[in-house]
Amino acid sequence: MVIGGSGFIGGRLVEALDKNNMETISYDIIRSNEISERAKWIGANILELASIERIFFEYDVEAIIHLVGLPAIEYCEKNPEFSFLLNVMSVQNALEAMRKTDIKKIVFASSAAVYGYHSERPVQEMDARNPSTIYGYHKLLAEEAIRSYRDSYGLNYVILRLFNVYGGDPHTGKDVISIFLRRALRGEPLMVKGPNKHRDFVHVDDVVQAFVNAASSNLSDMAMNVGSGERTTLRQVAEVIKKSFPQVEIKEEITEDDGTGLQADITLAMSKLGFSPRRSIEGIGEYVDSYVR
Repeated sequence: MVIGGSGFIGGRLVEALDKNNMETISYDIIRSNEISERAKWIGANILELASIERIFFEYDVEAIIHLVGLPAIEYCEKNPEFSFLLNVMSVQNALEAMRKTDIKKIVFASSAAVYGYHSERPVQEMDARNPSTIYGYHKLLAEEAIRSYRDSYGLNYVILRLFNVYGGDPHTGKDVISIFLRRALRGEPLMVKGPNKHRDFVHVDDVVQAFVNAASSNLSDMAMNVGSGERTTLRQVAEVIKKSFPQVEIKEEITEDDGTGLQADITLAMSKLGFSPRRSIEGIGEYVDSYVR
């Protein structure tokens, strides 16, 4: 059962699981247009514990993939209660329903935000988790809730800490690549605030494959980074987009935190999940080219 099966990652994941002959149920408050008609969908609210329990009892579910969350960091800062509901309570409700219905496995979409703001070297799973945002704290709380259910009730878990995921519809995306693309489509300058800020950009299809592999594996009690394993600056992203929009100007503004960011060490995911993401710059270029076409 994919909780959040109609979202940016969820819609693609449900399709990928189905193609891998894994019987899948999409659980979400709305139905995604990306999910084929043959895929089973349940319309329900993850914040209503009684309905979750009823649905979990009704279906013979072996594992849960939990994708529900609110990844808009600035919005979470301004709306901490809503962030808590989606990023923490949605997980707690799923865990409690799993406990009562004896479902033993969860694959959880966490975030690189649990590590904090920046690191001089690629972050590893055993590094200190020191979040610097409400969103990061709430993702860390969700991880700890999962571990508590492992210790107390024998739950098996795989936590995937996602870095900067791209590859969706740029008209609705909140990520910097989508923002740059929207400006380029309007012929507006690309405003690069902190050209040396770096991120680890990972394509959504690579993320989906990591979830498929985690769901079908026998792994347990593990947290793994899911990124490209490469450092890409905002200047590099703007330059990639400019290749498809040569008339668009790039305007840079040096910021106090210029040069900061996170890069994933993906050694563990590569060895345990067979994770093999596309190269960052090439992947972004292919995504931009395909969208422009």
